[in-house]
Amino acid sequence: MNAELPAFLAGLETKRQFSWAFGERELPTGVPSRFLDLFPDGVVQKHDSFGIVYVRLWLVGLNPTRLMIGIFLGAERAQQSEPRRAATYIRNRLESLIDPLERERGFAYQVWGNPDIWWADDAPGSVRAVTRQLEQFITFKVTDPDENNVDEIEADIGELVMAVDAAIDRLQPIREFGKNILLLYYGENLPPAPVGDGFGEMAVVDGNTASAHEEHPKPEEMEVTPEPDWFTSLPAIPNLGDLRGMQDAYEKVVAALAAGKHVLLMGAPGVGKTELAEAVCRQIPQPYDVVTATSDWTSVHTIGGYMPVPIAGSDAEPLDFIPGVFTEAMAANKWLVIDEMNRADIDKAFGEMFTLLGGKRKSIMLPYRKRQSDGSYRRVVLGMANTQEAESHVYALDPSWRLIGTINTFDKASLFQMSFAFSRRVAVIEIAIPNESDYRAIIETAAAVLDNDQDNTFHDAIVGLLVAIFAIEGGAGLGALGLRVGPAIPLDIIRFIDRMRRFEDDPATLVLTALESYLFPQFEGRHEQTADIAAGLAAALGLQALPSDSMARLRTFTGAME
Repeated sequence: MNAELPAFLAGLETKRQFSWAFGERELPTGVPSRFLDLFPDGVVQKHDSFGIVYVRLWLVGLNPTRLMIGIFLGAERAQQSEPRRAATYIRNRLESLIDPLERERGFAYQVWGNPDIWWADDAPGSVRAVTRQLEQFITFKVTDPDENNVDEIEADIGELVMAVDAAIDRLQPIREFGKNILLLYYGENLPPAPVGDGFGEMAVVDGNTASAHEEHPKPEEMEVTPEPDWFTSLPAIPNLGDLRGMQDAYEKVVAALAAGKHVLLMGAPGVGKTELAEAVCRQIPQPYDVVTATSDWTSVHTIGGYMPVPIAGSDAEPLDFIPGVFTEAMAANKWLVIDEMNRADIDKAFGEMFTLLGGKRKSIMLPYRKRQSDGSYRRVVLGMANTQEAESHVYALDPSWRLIGTINTFDKASLFQMSFAFSRRVAVIEIAIPNESDYRAIIETAAAVLDNDQDNTFHDAIVGLLVAIFAIEGGAGLGALGLRVGPAIPLDIIRFIDRMRRFEDDPATLVLTALESYLFPQFEGRHEQTADIAAGLAAALGLQALPSDSMARLRTFTGAME
């Protein structure tokens, strides 16, 4: 391909020379992917810099391998940004280039949440990280490449390259344009949100985000906006995906959210806490962000703080207030799902958010100032609409905004504790491990991938071992130890065994090998229970004792000394 690209690109007679770069990565859903990027040479040093558009050919999956081809928006911090808004902004700038491509050659633009994201059908876990990369496409289409459509694909690539070549003229000067996109990603100069994507039409008024169709009222004219009555319009039978036995927990969660409370989901690892939180948001439906808490979190990560930010049309990069994950979610009215919340020091990291989480239309003034489009600075205020003042840059908190956190009960004794100040601001809902019958059904359904012999001997052996370890509430497995975990872990083990059996065919050996990688890490810090854990797992596997190598790996995680 390296030898063919120069001749192909030269034959397009573009104004600029184009370079290319190959890459590959495994998507968050576990699907392998490779990509080829074609970008204008010499415009910037790095082709994926902010605001640069280029052509991406993305091969995803194996048997079948599908090709997604389109114009891509460069964004180095896509995981922490709003690519949809930036992509919409650029599409508006390039409307006369993009529209003909979409009408004449079948390209299209899909926003986050589109159910036709084809590689999500059988993929385990959430596809949110994949869809964030989808949002960076300005336009694209998907095809199954074969010898019959090579010419059509080549013609599409040529059209896209020429469109990007023409786009660079409209996006010049490119450095200033890239800086504008950087500001877009940080929440400034936001263009109207896509119609019908759940965000509503937004505009920037005096440096603050407000409804595009409303005038900017004075503080004394502000009225309390009633919360949307989404609760009464929930589907009678919720779609909880692969989650089983979650109906009771789902009902408690939506009732607490509708009653005005933030929610904290507590449960064993792998029980489906984060999946349930996302399923709830989808049922409402409500746009949301998911972040994972860490022990390094401070109020700068959650609320925001000063960072150097370039000024459009200048080389200067003065300090400016950059919002944190809470503030960004509030400004976009996207609910925030915080995974593994007790990994953060909540009192330190949440800072001023404690006041806002208490409700009652409160507001707080931060010790920061935000640069406005005219170069002036305004003090930063978080809170309700009645705090709108001429001297303030307000990150408004809609009354309907909610926080959903998750806590792993295996970690709660060894990590940061919840303070009373936080716990009284949330409804704590325990997510129970599925009962033995549901758990067994989950394992048996997933283990269907192991059916490859006439009498199902291998399949039945694996299912029997996993049921004994994970599903039975008493017995010799984790249930007897009071350490049962959720089904996500045995499901990971089944997928691992399906691949590992190429190298090993003994069921007990395969299960033990998988336990070392997927279950043992969950016992971190449980050094006093090391002997009981080892004895219980050995009994469930039909062994007298765990092999010495396995014991050594278990001690590595529990911290037990020889």
